[in-house]
Amino acid sequence: MKILVPYEVSTTGMKNPYLFLLLRELNKLKDVQKIQHGFGWLFEPGQWDVIHLHWPELLVKYQLPDMSRTDLLQGRHFQKVLSAIKEHKEKGAKVMLTIHNEKPHKDQSGIFDHFYREIYQISDGFIHLGKFSGKILRNEYDDETGGKPSFIIPHGDYSFFPNDMERAQCRKRLKIKEQEKLLLSFGAVRSKDELELGIDAFKQADVEKSIYLIAGSIPNPYRSEPEHYIVRKKLYTNMFNNRIRTDEKTVAFEEVQVYLKAADLVFVPRFNTLNSGNVALGFTFGKVVTGPGYGVIGETLNKTGNPVFDPVDLNSVSDAISAGFELAEAGHGIKNKEYANHHMQWGDIGVDTLKAYQKL
Repeated sequence: MKILVPYEVSTTGMKNPYLFLLLRELNKLKDVQKIQHGFGWLFEPGQWDVIHLHWPELLVKYQLPDMSRTDLLQGRHFQKVLSAIKEHKEKGAKVMLTIHNEKPHKDQSGIFDHFYREIYQISDGFIHLGKFSGKILRNEYDDETGGKPSFIIPHGDYSFFPNDMERAQCRKRLKIKEQEKLLLSFGAVRSKDELELGIDAFKQADVEKSIYLIAGSIPNPYRSEPEHYIVRKKLYTNMFNNRIRTDEKTVAFEEVQVYLKAADLVFVPRFNTLNSGNVALGFTFGKVVTGPGYGVIGETLNKTGNPVFDPVDLNSVSDAISAGFELAEAGHGIKNKEYANHHMQWGDIGVDTLKAYQKL
């Protein structure tokens, strides 16, 4: 079988290594004759059995010199991608789409809405990371997806990251004392609402000897922009509160374990987000995770006994944080690690993904 994954795949860990880990496993399977990744190959002649799509918007953004400048997108950018996929389908290729998001992150303009529908229409089958994802497609995109095969294959773990440091060593690097309880938001905070959700809920929970650490990117980083102060008003209001801390940066590959092993509870500050790799990341490192009771996030957390919340109800969020700390102290993180070891292994995911290709 010849497979094309038309994305730029990072093996450095600087970005989410999800695609690298998937391709690494597929490449081990004897029935995979060739697996190629890279955006440019979508526009080259070639005979592919399967084209595996993931984040549709990236296929359009890749054409821009600056991927954040979506205001520069024109109809030709969308049509170029659709035409290339259709040409490969005419040659016999089947299109598989993994549903990571219902819609693109940060797309307030709705510019990708119609494109998503067209990608759903052009796809021959779908991989979902959980049952909830399939329900969303049936409810909202039945005209485009109805009758097509779907497969549930979970998100894989992140044992790819180094995990050889002691917890005490990690806490020392972050200046976290042994008796302090660490609530960790890891990765991108995408909006003012997400930023304020964590700060407000943490303060309201008021768990004794607790610290809230945001490690990753925060919106509007440039102080030259007025929006910087609007989005971060609550963060500046609490800038002298030593219990609320930020490490605003891209966390290096080797440093991921520092934050995860130091943490007691991983907090996913999302609203209506379908999936989050932070669930798998927290489970990999044996941590309790709390997040919204929506989507595959809520589905996985509910199934594994981790606290979920309603993000529009601050009491619900603060209660989940308090419950999460209690579960962490009771050793529930070990159960999450066991779940990852049994249900999030990339070897199984690779085999199941190939079987899904073959059924197409």
